[in-house]
Amino acid sequence: MTALTPSLAIVAARLPSPPSSAELLDADVSGDTPDWRGIAVPEHVLAGFGRRSDAAPLAARPIAGGQIHVLARRPGFGAVLLDAWDSTRQRWRGWLVTPDTSYADACGLVVEERDAPADPRAGLVLCDLPVTLAVTDLGACLGVFSQERLQAVRWLETHGRANRAASAPGLIARVALPGDDYALTGTPLSSELGKDGRVAYRQLLRQGLQQLQIAPADATASAAKVPMRAANSSRWLKIVTAVAASVMVVQSAWLFLPKENAVVGNAQFRNGSGSGVETGVRTRVLFRADATEAELRTWLQREQLEIVAGPDTLGAFTVLSRDRQKVLPPPGPGNPLAVINP
Repeated sequence: MTALTPSLAIVAARLPSPPSSAELLDADVSGDTPDWRGIAVPEHVLAGFGRRSDAAPLAARPIAGGQIHVLARRPGFGAVLLDAWDSTRQRWRGWLVTPDTSYADACGLVVEERDAPADPRAGLVLCDLPVTLAVTDLGACLGVFSQERLQAVRWLETHGRANRAASAPGLIARVALPGDDYALTGTPLSSELGKDGRVAYRQLLRQGLQQLQIAPADATASAAKVPMRAANSSRWLKIVTAVAASVMVVQSAWLFLPKENAVVGNAQFRNGSGSGVETGVRTRVLFRADATEAELRTWLQREQLEIVAGPDTLGAFTVLSRDRQKVLPPPGPGNPLAVINP
């Protein structure tokens, strides 16, 4: 247990209601308090401040799959890596994320340099602790995973327990994934009671999730099984294409085709003759497959958005806001969005 940091006492203190007494913590909190006044700030702590600063611009990102978001009600407890939006339950499925990389087991993925920028609060994805939670449970964005890294998390959730290596708490190892990829992970948990602090660590995390009323997800479910359909069925495309066409009819002619010097994102869109300038924000979105035409039309009018492109091969549309500071509301009750920036 000496290789596991931070101590279990510190982990327990993050819970909304920390245990009043627990034998597993007694030895962990013994000893004299060190005098920190003459101790220099370690290099890894300084590096952590740097990573947090680098990841700060991600904080206000609209919610989407692959992002890591801190838990809004208890930011100090942990975060969640989002996998997919369940439009039936109106909830996100994902995995619990903590800063405690040394507690990685065979089902834990360690966030590494290739995942930068990533806030140091996002250090370990616990692939064996899938959860479901509402949009209101999500706080600031701490990092963004690529699709390849999301696949690695899904693979560890399903196959991590098949790792037969010897238990070595605190040891981080490289594990081969299908193809030429790899993941940094830990060793399997020890079966000997009291010999592996990572067992108690997960017990504390489960207590915290229960106190926060965050429901565990089906551990056998994968992203492919989540009932979120991409908006590319023939019925859906016919409806949304009709809505898009009706919206475009009332737009100026420059909206129909890509313009000279047009840039996706916060940008200026200039017409070919140079006679005028339009400013705005373009965002690519997938709509829920069960959203109605009336719901979509009402939402577009309320948010003052225009459909300017789509559907593409994925079934995604591009919406335009004339307000350059516009941030789309996250998928959830009250709007037809399924995924932002798919």
